Amino acid sequence: MRKSITLMVCAAALAGSASAEKVLVEITGSWDFGRIRSGVLDGVSSGAASTSFMLDSTDFVDSGLFPTRGYNIIQDSFSLTVGGITVGMPNPFPAGETPLFVLRDNDPAVDGFFLGSSVDGFPNGVSIDNEGRLDPYLKTIFSATYGNDPLSSLDILDAVGTYTFDGLTVFNWGFEDAGLQIAGMIFDEFTITVVPAPGALAMLGLGGLMATRRRRA
Repeated sequence: MRKSITLMVCAAALAGSASAEKVLVEITGSWDFGRIRSGVLDGVSSGAASTSFMLDSTDFVDSGLFPTRGYNIIQDSFSLTVGGITVGMPNPFPAGETPLFVLRDNDPAVDGFFLGSSVDGFPNGVSIDNEGRLDPYLKTIFSATYGNDPLSSLDILDAVGTYTFDGLTVFNWGFEDAGLQIAGMIFDEFTITVVPAPGALAMLGLGGLMATRRRRA
């Protein structure tokens, strides 16, 4: 009976964690064109490139105008590496800006993803902790549009998977300063994965340990 109760508690913990999953987005690729001429990335004009950040599957805002949903990026999880140099997001983040990872489902006949500051806007990117020559901070931009209907909804958990050039119709990845694109990168792929909740894993381990101890007793 005690074993059953323990397993029920573990199941409840896992069910609770499933309603608010943490999600990892990772973009990988390489430099394509341009050169950065400010901040810690000054001089970068080649090399491997990657961007990663975390989201909470329940922390989002839906557009009232378009079939889009923006997930709030967990700012201290954001990391961009290019030319062997890594930067995060500015802290505090610029007033009036909200870093979002936006999903587009049948908008109007395509699916896609972009980084932006408004779910009703366009892929205007998110600020990174690298000063610009015109703006206080550079922005990294990313957008990918697919014509092969990869999304079934605006739920980030339904979008889990690996995205490549298969079905891709338009993409952009790079850096902007005051709305001017100063550099671009080519992505090899980007992935959306669910990150197991540490608390749920610990509870599962505890439940298994308790059950093992009772069998030995």
